[in-house]
Amino acid sequence: MGTTAQLASFLKLASGNRRFRQSHLSLYSAILMYHDKASRQNPFRVSRRELMKHSAIRSYATYHKCMGELIANGLIEYEPSYHPNLASRVTLLENNSEP
Repeated sequence: MGTTAQLASFLKLASGNRRFRQSHLSLYSAILMYHDKASRQNPFRVSRRELMKHSAIRSYATYHKCMGELIANGLIEYEPSYHPNLASRVTLLENNSEP
């Protein structure tokens, strides 16, 4: 599934779910950007700092809440790295569900 199709699928899902906010869209868009930078390979590594910067999320609590809800809705798999120099591992899942 291409980036445009994944974003369209996310927007369709988000329009039927009142829990998704602008921060979810921003974070998912940043994840898509890094997925493209990684030559669309799954899984790929990206740091929390970079995702927060590109999604304009300033609060750790908001970041973790949004990540948790993206995981709970089956959009991504996330394996945090507790090593300061090793980025976390993210797998972008295909979302074929209807809202």
